[in-house]
Amino acid sequence: LFHAKNVLVVGKVKPTFFCGPDLTTTALLEQILKPCKFLTYIYASVRTILMENIGSWRAFSDALGYTNLPLSYFCRADLDSEPERVASVLEKLKEDCNNAENKEKKSFQKELMTALLKMDCQGLVARLIQDFVLLTTAVEVAARWRELAEKLAKVSKQQMDAYEAPHRDKNGVVDSEAMWKPAYDFLLTWAAQIGDSYRDVIQELHMGLDKMKSPITKRWKHLTGTLILVNCLDSLRASAFSPSAQDDFAI
Repeated sequence: LFHAKNVLVVGKVKPTFFCGPDLTTTALLEQILKPCKFLTYIYASVRTILMENIGSWRAFSDALGYTNLPLSYFCRADLDSEPERVASVLEKLKEDCNNAENKEKKSFQKELMTALLKMDCQGLVARLIQDFVLLTTAVEVAARWRELAEKLAKVSKQQMDAYEAPHRDKNGVVDSEAMWKPAYDFLLTWAAQIGDSYRDVIQELHMGLDKMKSPITKRWKHLTGTLILVNCLDSLRASAFSPSAQDDFAI
């Protein structure tokens, strides 16, 4: 729908003749970020990327809902650098999301993406989503990664063997639980060759998965949802997080 521009933003106050669905940008964001909950991530990698790209721990904490809280709320010791302060806020988010005692179960990935969108960090969201999607696909495909590689690129058997070589044990076998590693190595290399467009990477990946026998995309809908998300980031920025107005528009 977003891709086809088939959306009418009517403003905060709906006209009297309006009889369309009662959908707000807040509700839309809640729904459209749901696939993020099911994406796999490497925390250390996320931490490093945020430390390098977020310039204000205060803006980050406010966007996460930790409004007007002192730095001591996130860390015991005084931290000298802004990146370390950003990391302490991220650590607090992870703790809260993993806390089983919390009545409201929060998703680390979803809360993080929502906050970054509020901060107008579209590029950072796109980068993280692509990283999450590639890792999640590697984990989901696992032992079938060679079949996926054949669908995505012209990869020889020798090249496939080379991807698996660093992960073989002393018997020359890749353990089934470690099969995601050569899959991930391949996907990272493949994605880099596609170019800088995260939309193209996820679209091509989705098409490649669809071509597999018994494609995982039939039961694993999260990649499709992620594809919808990345294709409407610009629309979300213009409607849900417009710098000129913070109102909750009806759509």
